[in-house]
Amino acid sequence: MGLNEVVAALEHAEQLLEDDQTGPAQDSLSWQRADDDADIQLGKACAMLETCRQLRQGTNNYVSIVELSFNAIERSFQFYLVEMTAAESADYIKHEEVFDDIAVRNVFSDEDVAGRIEAFRSEHRARFYYDIDRPGRDFAMAMHDLAEEIHQYLVEFADAHSRCSCDDRK
Repeated sequence: MGLNEVVAALEHAEQLLEDDQTGPAQDSLSWQRADDDADIQLGKACAMLETCRQLRQGTNNYVSIVELSFNAIERSFQFYLVEMTAAESADYIKHEEVFDDIAVRNVFSDEDVAGRIEAFRSEHRARFYYDIDRPGRDFAMAMHDLAEEIHQYLVEFADAHSRCSCDDRK
């Protein structure tokens, strides 16, 4: 593959966006109303968690499970903030803003869950992403379990079970 193929692939992607012809929406996201900011974040979190569930079955792609778990946690936090406050997704340009806002609202009581995850994310996520540290199976599974627990806790707290596609898998 040469430079011409790279340029052609880039031009194709740009043209699809320009023509607003990106293709059918992902099934797990198609139920969302485009104008409901909270549901968009909820749907993204559900889709990431479903991908983690699929990756756990017979794969050793632990880096992807860890990365998707961090993303699902952040999307779940953002869902909660948009759903339960006057916030909008656009209010959260930087990752740490989501974690800080969750921490300020004391959603997890005095356990400082958001602060602990943010400290962990800022210290370790880049190390995994850039392959300085390599997450093993146990850590990847623990991160996915954490993401699932946080997601379900916030969905329950927001009384949004009927809108969470994770409930469909049970």
